[in-house]
This record gives sequence, structure tokens and C-alpha cells, in this order.
Amino acid sequence: MYVYRNSNNGDIYETPQRSARLDALPNWLLIDAADEQPNEQLAEPVPVPPARPSRPLDTDNRAAWVEYAISRGMAGRDARALSKASLVKEFGQEEEDDDA
Repeated sequence: MYVYRNSNNGDIYETPQRSARLDALPNWLLIDAADEQPNEQLAEPVPVPPARPSRPLDTDNRAAWVEYAISRGMAGRDARALSKASLVKEFGQEEEDDDA
């Protein structure tokens, strides 16, 4: 079994045969190949960054907004010092702007 990991999003793909297509793509790394010779070097697994929590609802509690603000780069101490209303005002806009 051949196991590949996508370095962009951490997806894992298992296949019984080696994939020439995945081998050619720079974001897919072969992380396990049980049928390969033991002396063949495999790519080192790339650590997967933790998934950023999705935007909380306006009705969610303050703790959810603090966690979200921290995930968006705000210092924890600063996020915990703000009120829920301030956090919603600062981070309440939709995430569409991030992809532009």
C-alpha cells in the first residue's frame, strides 16, 4: 500500500499502486510504501498546521470568539481583554476577504 499526504491541507490518500501523477505533484508526498525496498528514501512527513476554527456565530459565547481571534493572529492576552462585542466588531466580517 502506498500512502501519500497533501502538504497543503493534510489529506491522506492510500492506493495499492504507486501513482505517477501524485509523484509529479509537489504538494503530494509519499509517506509510506510497504512494497518499496528498505533502502529507498521516502519524503519526510510535513507537519500539518492545526485547522483554523471557523467563524463563530454572532450568538456564540465570548470564549468561542476569543479562540477565533487568537486563531486569526491576535495575541491571547489581547483577545481575552476584549469584550465579545469588540471581538465581533473586529473579527465578525465574513472570511471571504482572506482568500483574495
